[in-house]
Amino acid sequence: MTIGISSKTLSDYDAHLAFNTATAFLRKSDLANYLIDQLEQQHVKLNVEVSTDPALANQEVSNNGAILWNLRSNLSPGANLPDVAALLNRIPEQQKPYITSLWALMHLLAQTCQQLNNQLNFRDADATWPWLDEKVLSANDIENVVARELSDLPLPAEQNWDRLFKHN
Repeated sequence: MTIGISSKTLSDYDAHLAFNTATAFLRKSDLANYLIDQLEQQHVKLNVEVSTDPALANQEVSNNGAILWNLRSNLSPGANLPDVAALLNRIPEQQKPYITSLWALMHLLAQTCQQLNNQLNFRDADATWPWLDEKVLSANDIENVVARELSDLPLPAEQNWDRLFKHN
């Protein structure tokens, strides 16, 4: 899969920087790293539209190989999942907006994996997640495992996207 990054509100450089910064943290989870690698290796195109538009902050949009990830998202997707809630609850207040935005991207990528599961081959004989072979791949399962894997790791040093918002 070719993961294309675009933005109507940020420069190409800033959009790629935001995506790469977010995925660098998410890739600390073995499962997130594995799934992002799998998405990159498939013969499907996924476009991630990176936005800072406040009007689109909490809209969950995914359609025909395109997802909208808004850096201003302040709703915690998956917060009703036990491991996600535990991860989000340990975040210091000043970092909540930043980590919530990172988690919004994880949520969108997990949904993409769930939606594309029938077309993609996520099976790996060496994978430590046997449930990846299930016929129905659950975004909730993905999010819980990634949250569990990230829960004991240090949070990223960055605290927010303020410098990117200043370019608008």
